[in-house]
Amino acid sequence: MKKLIGFLVVFFFVSEIGTAQIAHYSQFYSTPMTIAPSFAGLTEASRLSLNYRDQWPAIPGTFTTYSAGVDNYFKRAKSGVGLLIYRDVAGVGKLGLTEASLLYSYKIKVGQKRGNINSEWFLRPGIQFKYSRRSIDFEKLIFGDQLLGNQPVSVEARPLAKKAYIDFTASLLAYTDLYWGGFSVDHLLKPNQSLYGYNDRMSMKWSFFGGAKILLRDQKSRRVRYGRDIENVTFAFNYQYWDHFDQLDIGAYWTHDPLILGAWFRGIPIIDKKDKTFNNIDAIIVLVGFKLTPDLKIGYSYDMTVIRNLFSHTGGAHEISLVYEFNKNLDRRFDKHTIIPCPSF
Repeated sequence: MKKLIGFLVVFFFVSEIGTAQIAHYSQFYSTPMTIAPSFAGLTEASRLSLNYRDQWPAIPGTFTTYSAGVDNYFKRAKSGVGLLIYRDVAGVGKLGLTEASLLYSYKIKVGQKRGNINSEWFLRPGIQFKYSRRSIDFEKLIFGDQLLGNQPVSVEARPLAKKAYIDFTASLLAYTDLYWGGFSVDHLLKPNQSLYGYNDRMSMKWSFFGGAKILLRDQKSRRVRYGRDIENVTFAFNYQYWDHFDQLDIGAYWTHDPLILGAWFRGIPIIDKKDKTFNNIDAIIVLVGFKLTPDLKIGYSYDMTVIRNLFSHTGGAHEISLVYEFNKNLDRRFDKHTIIPCPSF
């Protein structure tokens, strides 16, 4: 049964080779540059992040995603610069996407209420340049004519093994010490991604994100500074829309140094008018993060698939992240600035 489900899932993704899979992380704030380039220089220090995701491991041809990112904030230039390497592989045919990105963000102070140090508002526009390459291992694919007929070789036309293209992303982020929100627009160049040489241009992808941090302890100043993770609860959302498909992630984190616990829901909780069911509900996510040192964090999350008829067959999804922050300002007494208050995972 598992092999049949695995074949059907893989066949759905590769039957029209060149159709893009939408890869994502559950711990998207452990690698926030995958959300928007405005997050380059997020911590206003230096940050290295490593991420691994194994989705639906119980079926043949699992979906795996890897990424490594490094970014730094240049205080005098009020700019964040980042480098992101990303790799996603789907199915037994190894339908892959490899990306190398350069990201840039610029910090603009909008205003501050006189006498209130917690009212600073900032804007952070960002831009991302991407070099992408799609690939597939055609020899590992199994098509319907091979299963139903006697021929060992499929009559399907052979695609290109690789397809490279460039693309851009733009974004805008607004934030204070306790709130943030923004949007990004990906695939601005609408590149042609077809492995068959057809005119298969990607649609622009829109993302809207934001959240709020609620402090659970009183303090003289609510400003978020290095080394001052006050116990808090953070609510956040991330909505994506791409070519008539959409996805909503909404959840909350509880932070009490050195522990972080989180729970997320992925899906659009709206009843389909045709069959009166919640077809867009995907997964429930649980997360645990831990600060091994003040600068090093590790996180683990599990996605429990709630898609109808797939709950007991996919194995969910496992995700691990490792984040290291360095080059922090050592003289914190005079470092009175607001950083983006989004979660760590």
